[in-house]
Amino acid sequence: MSTLIGSFDGLHDNRVLCYCADFEAHTLHMDTQTEAGEKVSVRFTGLLAHWFENVIQDNILFGMDEITVDGFFEQYKDLLDGTIPYGFPACCGIEELRERMDREHIRVFVIDSSLGLCGFVLAQEVKLQCP
Repeated sequence: MSTLIGSFDGLHDNRVLCYCADFEAHTLHMDTQTEAGEKVSVRFTGLLAHWFENVIQDNILFGMDEITVDGFFEQYKDLLDGTIPYGFPACCGIEELRERMDREHIRVFVIDSSLGLCGFVLAQEVKLQCP
């Protein structure tokens, strides 16, 4: 059974210029730039949590996919087992987190890397904008 819901075009080989999480507004904003120099803004709203690793100066994205909540719990089981006791991604147990994600319509966005930054964002919505 596939856990992939959909892929987001327009981010392959984009360089990450900056990202900022606003915990009070429950948003995460990431500015990227294509190989041709065009800016692409990624805005997550209804942010519950995010987890990035391998963050370096020159991060290059491979892409971003939305996966199912079940796929998230399967793919990140080891990480969650180690972080749930410390309140990440939310101060609750695994089952309560699953119920909260369902109740609040939290979606799972997985960011894959060509170089550097990779991880996931748990949020209600995402929009890609090309200014």
